[in-house]
Amino acid sequence: MLARTPFTEIEIEGVGTYRLPNQWQGQRLKRLRGDQRHTAVLAIGCGMTVHQFNKLPADKQAEVHRAYLALMSPSNVVALADPTPADTRVIPRGHLSIEQKLAIGRWLMRNKASLPHGHFGPWLDKQEGLSRHMASQCMRLGTGGRQHAREASAA
Repeated sequence: MLARTPFTEIEIEGVGTYRLPNQWQGQRLKRLRGDQRHTAVLAIGCGMTVHQFNKLPADKQAEVHRAYLALMSPSNVVALADPTPADTRVIPRGHLSIEQKLAIGRWLMRNKASLPHGHFGPWLDKQEGLSRHMASQCMRLGTGGRQHAREASAA
């Protein structure tokens, strides 16, 4: 593996090349839940159907899973430019206004969109002064709660 150059595929002997699903495949996979989704991600990455993937021996399925984890590891993901580094973002203490919550919610949604699946929760845990409950409240306001925010600020 080249230093600082993320790899995009892994050759698995007896299976073929494993690649992460593209954007179109990712949209289709979002409809699935649980183990069914995970198995489908592994199968699509190998260019197989779920039925074909399930017929593979357990050791080959485990190799595909390890390839998936290697491609999704934080050390392999290209860091996107963030105008406000996570370490420098200050979350005010105490009572937050709706405008502050909206700004924090938008900031969280931008960061969530830039991270691979499954990495937002651990990233969120590292943010000091921000609980998961407060984060979900701010993100809710930032997406669908705009109407509620306008009503509250008008009152």
